[in-house]
Amino acid sequence: MAVRWISGVLLLVLVAGAVAAGGSLFVAVVAAAAAVGAWEFAGLAARLDARPPLWLLLPLTVWLAIRYAVPGSPPALDIGLGAGLVAGIVGLVATGSSWRGWMAALAGAVYVGFSLGYYVALLTWRPSDHRFGIAALAVPVAAVIVCDTAAYLVGSAFGRRPFFPQLSPRKSLEGAVAGLVGAVAIAAVLGAAYLGISPWVGAAEGLLVAVVAQAGDLAESALKRQGGAKDSSNLIPGHGGLLDRLDSIVLVAPAVYCFYRLISLA
Repeated sequence: MAVRWISGVLLLVLVAGAVAAGGSLFVAVVAAAAAVGAWEFAGLAARLDARPPLWLLLPLTVWLAIRYAVPGSPPALDIGLGAGLVAGIVGLVATGSSWRGWMAALAGAVYVGFSLGYYVALLTWRPSDHRFGIAALAVPVAAVIVCDTAAYLVGSAFGRRPFFPQLSPRKSLEGAVAGLVGAVAIAAVLGAAYLGISPWVGAAEGLLVAVVAQAGDLAESALKRQGGAKDSSNLIPGHGGLLDRLDSIVLVAPAVYCFYRLISLA
């Protein structure tokens, strides 16, 4: 347990430092996380007889993750997916690879890289000039942390009713509800304080974050269970792989980005 806490704190300090530094350092950290996550995804997909070609998966994932740092981001997105489509098909024919591997490469790049890329958008876009800023990234991440922590503590102490036991036997309905309440509460407070939105809108953001974060966690659990794996890798002592730590936040960024645009925060 001590190793788990130490690893978790060090990882949190690294991420907080990158967010505070912003700019190229943050983009580099996102790119590195996307590459590692894609590599771990490849290992899990291989267990399902859908091994994606790394020459396609890794560069496409990183490109999609940093697309908002590239001038003219819509063209950057088009170029990345277009190149992945064409190069993947050509490579499939040239190497005799399976269609299943090609589809897994595109799916993994979108799941990991495309999703994480929205964190770059959240940090670099602020309302005054169509950019959000650090608060718009910090609020949903804080909601995820509170959601995960509350779900773990309450679930461990009071969990009785299983919550999607076919995907993750240790999760409980009591823990899921506690996580949702915690995310709603912290987002309502921080949203009003740092984003200038009403507590009710902040609470709606927290509700969205809680649902998406827990769905992301269960989705990665399903992938591991289908592949017969306990963790995505052994990269982080006491935690498993990086994808095991990203599962709750990977889908939150695109969801929150769309939420901010819908409420006209930017």
